[in-house]
Amino acid sequence: GRRDIEAVGVGVVADEEDSGRIKLGSVGQIVPGVSLSIRSEQGEELSTGSDGRLWIESSAATVGYWDDAAATKAAFRDGWLDSGDVMRVDEDGYYYFYGRKKQIIVHDGSNISPQEIEGVLLEHPSVESAGVIGIHDLVHGENVRAYVTIEEGADRPTSQELIRFARAKVGYKAPDEVFLLAEMPLTASGKVDRASLMQMAEANLSGAGRGS
Repeated sequence: GRRDIEAVGVGVVADEEDSGRIKLGSVGQIVPGVSLSIRSEQGEELSTGSDGRLWIESSAATVGYWDDAAATKAAFRDGWLDSGDVMRVDEDGYYYFYGRKKQIIVHDGSNISPQEIEGVLLEHPSVESAGVIGIHDLVHGENVRAYVTIEEGADRPTSQELIRFARAKVGYKAPDEVFLLAEMPLTASGKVDRASLMQMAEANLSGAGRGS
């Protein structure tokens, strides 16, 4: 839902330490001078606890994209900016990030966050890194595919073992398939490079191969 705070500020989400309270997994609460609204794809404001697109209203927000009227029109509506982030807010006003809209995996009409599934796979004692992407599927829309690397010296789990591990924690959101990599592709900032994983998938490559 929408939450408004008066005074002026330039940030969107505040550090939780400012309020003296920390909620695991939350990115915090909104700062003064910013209004946030979580909306559906149709632009309707959603209730607390629902995943949706984060819209921002602030005097500090940009007025548009340089020399790109089409992009400005797509991103702005009545003074509100479409952040492109999928988020959720709880009853205490704490926000949770579920990924960029273009990264969200839509499986049988449900939105699945790559970050959430990566976090679950990282809980496995043998998994060193994890990257999750959506693979186009005619029946389900997209299927969840995960790539993982294994900690040096750790037992090497099979693909099915990792799928069962994730399914026990997140149910239907669990990967449909898991590939084991010798090395995880990373961006210049050290984050998992999902674009490279998508290219890998499109080229039908899987690094070290699927766990057996």
